[in-house]
Amino acid sequence: MSKATWLTKASMGASLLFICGIILASCGTSAGSNAMAVGNARTYQGIDVGTNIKVAMVPKLLGLAVFQANKQGATQVAGPLNINFNYTAPVDASAQGQVQIFNSLITQHYNVITTTANNPSELAPALERARQMGMKVVSYDSDVLPQARDFFVQNTSYDATGKALVDSLVKSIGPKADIAVLSSSPTATIQVDWLNAVNKYIKSNYPNLHIVTTQYGNSSPTQSLTTAENILHAYPTVKGIIAPDGAAEPAAAEAVDKLGLQGKVFVTGCSDPASIKQYVLNGTIPYSPLWDEVREGQVVMYVARLAANNAMPKNGSVKLGNLGTWQVNDGVLIFSQPLIFTKDNINQYAW
Repeated sequence: MSKATWLTKASMGASLLFICGIILASCGTSAGSNAMAVGNARTYQGIDVGTNIKVAMVPKLLGLAVFQANKQGATQVAGPLNINFNYTAPVDASAQGQVQIFNSLITQHYNVITTTANNPSELAPALERARQMGMKVVSYDSDVLPQARDFFVQNTSYDATGKALVDSLVKSIGPKADIAVLSSSPTATIQVDWLNAVNKYIKSNYPNLHIVTTQYGNSSPTQSLTTAENILHAYPTVKGIIAPDGAAEPAAAEAVDKLGLQGKVFVTGCSDPASIKQYVLNGTIPYSPLWDEVREGQVVMYVARLAANNAMPKNGSVKLGNLGTWQVNDGVLIFSQPLIFTKDNINQYAW
């Protein structure tokens, strides 16, 4: 081989090596960029979501539409927040049933338990044990004992809900009448606090509004309907029923219509728009306060994510991604002002 030929081949070999080097460098740079992008994609709307967490939502019971709406909102954001989401509850509104579920979740080492309580004190020991094992507890809707949870997402202030319930009924029956209360159970935290607010507001603003009986349907549509019918039979002077429970309000309205009392007895309460829509449109429930249950489910998941990250403040303001900013006081976040469903707006809500 001549010297010139050798130099030519050497030059070609060097060129090939140089080109391959460029290609490899480009591949390496591309892979490095992708890895960096994956590595940096640890936030969602400003929240660290780099670690997958297991979060359970345990409402009072399965099947109630308001809790299904919470689930709908929670599942909408669980994926982006890198949450392995589990929705589970007892078949009936049972504190014991919830405790059994909590014990199972503790065994499975969930990161966060979210729950709305059938009984605040009965749930406390299991939830305190969960916290001692490093799990976070977020109550929503109906609170547990404060020592048994880290945070509480409160639907509205109790006074605001009590006022909205009474004012809703007074618009229909006037300030002087006999009324009845049909609630879920005597131990459900939220109903107890709402009814305390109802009584307080009536005493200070409507002294001629008389609650003649308070009865319970245990969040069962069938039991609530029977109880409502019994109230209307036993107390014929009743002109209105306050039913602050997802099952009780439509059941009370059904009882009114079934007994031919439409236009004579009016109902208000706290239930999802789909369950009460027909009674709002026919006038048996002219006004009904609640809040956006779907959005509440989203808020609960954001709070759970931040709690798992140890980034949720006990006091001060907190930004929950694109949902907005809320104030937190002693671990309590008040989610909303009452939203009043009427025949003019009920069709805007599809849950």
